[in-house]
Amino acid sequence: MGGGLGPVSGIDAGPPSNGATITFTGIGAAGWMPSRRDPGTGPCDAYSTNSCCMTKLNITGDQLTPWDQDLIMTLRGPMRVAQLAVYQPSASSSMPATDWVLRGRWDAQAKTGIAFDGKATSAGDFAGTVGSQCLVNVSTDQPFPCGAGSQPYCPSGSGKYFGWAGEKMFVVLASMPHAGTDALPASQSCSTDTSNGWYDAPWIGLSHGELIRAGAFQACQCYDKMPGSLKGDGCGQINAFEVVNDNNSSKNLELFSTNFFGYQGYIGEGPCGTACDVSALDPAVDLVNKKTSQEASAGALSSPGSGPGAAFRRPAAGYRYFIVLMNASARTVQMAMIHPANVPAQLSSFLPGLPASVPQQTVDAVMQLRLPR
Repeated sequence: MGGGLGPVSGIDAGPPSNGATITFTGIGAAGWMPSRRDPGTGPCDAYSTNSCCMTKLNITGDQLTPWDQDLIMTLRGPMRVAQLAVYQPSASSSMPATDWVLRGRWDAQAKTGIAFDGKATSAGDFAGTVGSQCLVNVSTDQPFPCGAGSQPYCPSGSGKYFGWAGEKMFVVLASMPHAGTDALPASQSCSTDTSNGWYDAPWIGLSHGELIRAGAFQACQCYDKMPGSLKGDGCGQINAFEVVNDNNSSKNLELFSTNFFGYQGYIGEGPCGTACDVSALDPAVDLVNKKTSQEASAGALSSPGSGPGAAFRRPAAGYRYFIVLMNASARTVQMAMIHPANVPAQLSSFLPGLPASVPQQTVDAVMQLRLPR
């Protein structure tokens, strides 16, 4: 793939902030999720209509399952992206087995191993900006062979790609200015309808490649065990960083909701809504205690049935590194926000350089972060 991305110059990251982490443990479970099959070949033992054939995909392991399968990232605006990187453990005999290597990268100068699909702005293609109420999927650049017999099945069509399977670390350097501001004018939005629940609500989400290739919430997909029920009890989804705007008491445009849901159940917490008020907080605060609306004293922890009790704060001015690291053996997912001018010393060889390879000890250091302290 060549070299790393290198530091970004010329962006206004804003005043340094304290950083934030939410660490999810106990991720992965045995169980089953529906998986689409060609109606002509089946099996259709989970759900069957003339046009929709779903089989029961039985999963016996519990190490990040089913999130160890191929995942595709989705970005919803308003968002300005300066860099994207995806790392995975090395499979090359020429490199140490403990190194993690850059599998996909994008910035204004280079794009390798990565593909974009969707409407990023009113003009269409992704060039670093995602307008309000726009969606763009980020995947590998390896085409998925849809059509008869494909498994998981997706109807014929171009523009379908594999996601990243196994352990992985996603890194996005981005800011999320409010819709209609000078940093992201309304002309780049896909809609300016302020009554829409996606208005001014950025999101970094992770979904099974199967779900994205099926057209997300179309009539035949793996999201629910009973397609169309919207229970999210099938392959589900990860809301890594999601601003919720439902035009009700759940609405809070300054904080993220962070959670997992799928056949393992709901893990994490929903939106803080009107119960949280961060208007008087110092700009340096990145992690907010949801009970007090003050800065959380340390990185938040969450596991099935508990936590995290804290929320990431939206960087409406300036940039942050958004990190999602998925460790299978530890059954742990680390999510972090780090200011480019306040990178922890133990990550100095990783950020802001985003090199071509990262040693396991640095990946472990990412996993062990507990920010802001």
